Amino acid sequence: MNGFSGGLGLGLGAALMLLSTTADAADPPSRANAIAAADAAAGLPAAQDPGVPVCATPPESGRKLAGDMELGSEGHSIELQNSGMRDALVKIRHADSGRLAASFFLRRQEAMSIEGVPDGRYLIQYAFGPALAPDCKSFTRILKANQMPEADDMITQVIDDDEHTEVKRSSVSYDISVSESANVKPVAIDAAAFNAE
Repeated sequence: MNGFSGGLGLGLGAALMLLSTTADAADPPSRANAIAAADAAAGLPAAQDPGVPVCATPPESGRKLAGDMELGSEGHSIELQNSGMRDALVKIRHADSGRLAASFFLRRQEAMSIEGVPDGRYLIQYAFGPALAPDCKSFTRILKANQMPEADDMITQVIDDDEHTEVKRSSVSYDISVSESANVKPVAIDAAAFNAE
């Protein structure tokens, strides 16, 4: 009798372990959970709190939102690719004063090209957020903000000799993401530094 009840106990124990293992391995996490897990691994807080007012009509990628920079028909170019899973705001600052030259909205997984940038020395900053605020020019909160480690010198060069005149302009290209930029290592900045005008 002991052998039978002992075998029955082992059998029931194995069946219970099998059932609990099957229940734990049921459904894989959803895509939203996977993105939330990746954001958490990157040190980002959870998504936007419900009830916080947001921009009713977000602008298209590449639209200038603010700043004193006048883009011309000719000039330098800045290309940006948002490889992140969050929308970004990009700010171009005058490197000498820190004043805002221009800011742009860049949707996740989209690219933009800023043409006609005048001569100057510029520092590029970018931030990610859960949603645009009601002013459609800032985020409801900054999840992460970075800036490029060095300023970009964008100076027109004119080569004039007896045979021809050649005008050379600068072009820079950056790939931005929440965790790290693909072609340059950014420097983390705080929300106040990013939001400064």
